[in-house]
Amino acid sequence: MSDDFEPVRLGIAGTGFISGVHAACAMRSPFVELVAVASARGRASRERVGALDPAVELLTLEELLERDELEAIMVCTRTSDHAAHAIRVLEGSKHLLLEKPGAATVSEQSLLTKAAARHPELVARVAYHRRHDARFREVADRVAAGEVGEPFAIHLTSREDFPPSDADVAAGGFIMDVGVHDFDTARWLLGSDPTAVFAQVHAPVFRDTEVDNAYITIALGDKAATVNLSRTSTYGMDIRCEVMGPDGSIEIAEPAVGGGTVVLNADSSGAFPADCRGRFHDAYQAQMDAFARACRGEATAGASLEDDRWAVATAVAARASGARGERLEVGPSWDWNPALTG
Repeated sequence: MSDDFEPVRLGIAGTGFISGVHAACAMRSPFVELVAVASARGRASRERVGALDPAVELLTLEELLERDELEAIMVCTRTSDHAAHAIRVLEGSKHLLLEKPGAATVSEQSLLTKAAARHPELVARVAYHRRHDARFREVADRVAAGEVGEPFAIHLTSREDFPPSDADVAAGGFIMDVGVHDFDTARWLLGSDPTAVFAQVHAPVFRDTEVDNAYITIALGDKAATVNLSRTSTYGMDIRCEVMGPDGSIEIAEPAVGGGTVVLNADSSGAFPADCRGRFHDAYQAQMDAFARACRGEATAGASLEDDRWAVATAVAARASGARGERLEVGPSWDWNPALTG
């Protein structure tokens, strides 16, 4: 960072779990000045937000959106509110960093993309943190360097201890909430847009819900992706990725599954990060720093609203496929009944 870099004056909308993660990143970043945190329901409180510098103001959402001194706002409200709140940020002429997914439906994501197109002078990014993770970026670089040839398939696994809750519906369901990371990763690393999805789902653990494990196959033109999503991991967060090409494959896995035959259960919990805060700690920080630098005109990596559009469309199709039991095209705004599938 040059000595004359002026930190970006940032506000954060939302006071949930992920808001605290991003607030901590903002306070650590030399590129950001965290000015305020707001709640979408009343005024933010320190009890709700967690540890903040004393100078950080606690506001209502309306107060945050009206603050002229803010240059950028990160939206971390409920997924069902993402698009509406993000559009207001853009209409207020502020740079936008939006927690994933940008929207829970294709139509809402389209409205958001159009709003951003009306403000090309603003930075608008979505927080797909794997694009800032050192291991995933290494895979991307090595694939781009041709180490495995032109990639034709990717296998992805995302497992965590994430029981069903009342928040699932507002988050767009389990497949939307968790799967968008994998859907974005598949498109990013294969370099092709998704065209069709088939999802097989069941609930072998949380039997009072419809989905706690999903097995998703995605066609990306003449390439393919498989995604295993699980919310029933007893041993922590388990993120895996294998990219295959004609000359070999590149794989990411936790050290605990580095070789031989491995049995994973609750006794293995110490070998795995407990959740995304442990697994992607550095990626969250790199994401915040890259966003702030982009607000100052630097060319930095990050997921665009176009990237988010494809991730959301894939999740919409996968979510509906799991309920219907049929292969669906990626793109239409397939209906979703929360009572039938997660």
